[in-house]
Amino acid sequence: MSHGKILCRLLLLTAFAVPLTVYAGSFVLNEQSVTGLGGALASGAAAAEAASTLFFNPAGIVLLDRGEMQLGANAVITSAEFRNEGTRYNLPGTPFNGLLIAGNNGGDAGGAHIIPNTYLTQPVFRNNGYGDLSIGLGLSAPFGLETDYDPGWVGRYASLRSKLTTVDIQPTISYRLFNRLSFGASVDVQRASGRLTQAIDFGLAGQQPLGQFFAALPAVLATQGVPPAQIPGVIAATRQAYAAAGFLPGGSDGVTELTGDDWTVGFTIGALFEYRKSDDRNSFFQDGRVGFSYRSEMDHSLGGHADFRRVPLITAAGAPVQFPNPTAFQDIFFNQGATASIDLPDIFHFSVYQRFDRQFAIMGDINWTRWSRLQRVPIVFANPDTPPTVLNINYEDTVRYALGLEWYATDRVTLRTGFAYDETPIRSAEFRSPRIPDNNRYFLSAGLRWSPRDWMDIDVGYAHVFVETPRSNFTDNQRHELVGSYHVHVDIVSAAVTVRWGGPRRTAAPHVEEVSGYRK
Repeated sequence: MSHGKILCRLLLLTAFAVPLTVYAGSFVLNEQSVTGLGGALASGAAAAEAASTLFFNPAGIVLLDRGEMQLGANAVITSAEFRNEGTRYNLPGTPFNGLLIAGNNGGDAGGAHIIPNTYLTQPVFRNNGYGDLSIGLGLSAPFGLETDYDPGWVGRYASLRSKLTTVDIQPTISYRLFNRLSFGASVDVQRASGRLTQAIDFGLAGQQPLGQFFAALPAVLATQGVPPAQIPGVIAATRQAYAAAGFLPGGSDGVTELTGDDWTVGFTIGALFEYRKSDDRNSFFQDGRVGFSYRSEMDHSLGGHADFRRVPLITAAGAPVQFPNPTAFQDIFFNQGATASIDLPDIFHFSVYQRFDRQFAIMGDINWTRWSRLQRVPIVFANPDTPPTVLNINYEDTVRYALGLEWYATDRVTLRTGFAYDETPIRSAEFRSPRIPDNNRYFLSAGLRWSPRDWMDIDVGYAHVFVETPRSNFTDNQRHELVGSYHVHVDIVSAAVTVRWGGPRRTAAPHVEEVSGYRK
């Protein structure tokens, strides 16, 4: 195999041998409802208290008697600091095995980001005979993240910067029968764009072709008439020159950046059953409902560009003998188009809402995400001489549990609190990429709603996310082993304004006179 093919296969595995940020880890953004945030989003599929119910369960919007528009924003403030505990080269059988990788801890890879959302709902008709119909539209960002490490950190070969942005457009329709059972459906039109940056260890990658070059030098020098006694010295001087030029592990770093975007379409369906209504005769329990929703999987094919920077020539000033193909790296690692196919998980939601004693409501939620769909991410490059590669992600399914409480303190003030436990799809420390240093999370929240006018609500919420210490023993295909742990926590501050306007009046079913002698 030619030097170019060897280098290509080796470095492509290195450059993309970590899980892609785009749908590669637990970065579903559940913070799609400021109203629900205070209660830890514990009744997303059943609460139906604001237009934001559209995102979690489209069936819920028909329970809103008036037209609504909610404008919300969530400030997500993340902190992710790595502690190096012996990051090294994992290269058994080579002189570099166990060699520590130089670099710092990368600084704080988190940051502050705003996640906006807008929801609009409108009753179409309310009819005692035919049922109720509502429509709606949602704009949200269901997936996203950003991590950004210092350029010289020890994990630079796995990740420098990772950024994902999604936008979801969700037209919705909902219908209620018998004033109890509601159904809803949404079309989810989603755009995803991502950027992944990391370093390439050209110093390490050069060891294989240069090793073959040095092994062939005695015969080459002999054919050139170099005296046998001088050959060892010439080889030693050549080795020393290439080492001084950076062709040692960690001695010559390049950078690769992959960008891409894509549009795709999915759907959400839901059902909601009101097993108890406020007009039911009961002295303790009032409104009670259960909701179920299903958000479909989405398959993205991100098309974009792969850029390679600081790709070195395989040459060394002052070397007695030069490598015969100095442009071997540059012949392969040049800017070109690239695509990555990514399978997004589908999500099942089951929620319960029960109001009691007139002033309180308890809420529960189970959310199952089928992350096991995301096992591999194939990447294909435009250059036919650049072979495709496959990323092995190996995620597993996860469950999120939540419990919330609401207190309707006055006619105009509602207080909320909640707790949630959210599993990570990352199987073990060996699969934990620094792009998403995630682990199991505990979610504690509080919030309130103030209604200064009958047609206006102001919601605010706060949540702190405690993350179990994520440990890393992540090894890429070029055999850099990132060993250490992260300190991760997340704070979420949210606010929203909801305005309402009058909907259509409820109409009675049309009266049909009974024809004499006819009975249905």
